[in-house]
Amino acid sequence: MLLSRRYWQPLVALCFLVFVPVVQADEILDIDDAWVAEAPPVAPVMGGYMKIENETNKPISITRASCPDFETVEIHEMSMSGGMMKMQEIEKLDIPAGGKVELKPGGYHLMLIKPKKPFKKGDTMMVTLHTADGQSQAVKMEVKERKASDDHQHHHH
Repeated sequence: MLLSRRYWQPLVALCFLVFVPVVQADEILDIDDAWVAEAPPVAPVMGGYMKIENETNKPISITRASCPDFETVEIHEMSMSGGMMKMQEIEKLDIPAGGKVELKPGGYHLMLIKPKKPFKKGDTMMVTLHTADGQSQAVKMEVKERKASDDHQHHHH
């Protein structure tokens, strides 16, 4: 069935009104280089990393993360305390207005706990970041090979 131009143009306009705001709402933060460190198939945890940029004029706080492929996802911070590396869960990750925060080995990271299936290099997963103001943003993360420099990060879990 072909629609006449009289019906086609308003239909296209309606599609823009319906779908464009949804796309913009999902793009709260600019996310780059989102990846998860490959771990042995029996590993109880995996580390997630990414570069997060807030291009808005107000600070944004990520209060939690979730992924259907894991029982729990926590936001962690590693820091030096008394000459030793210490890791702890944090309540929120603040991204300043116009600022950037990098989740990387040895610093802020996502702790993906109790995978529901094994993951190997090249696999992907969708992790959702949830903000203090009730918004959420899905992030596609790829499993990548661990670097030797990352090996010491999560052995104590």
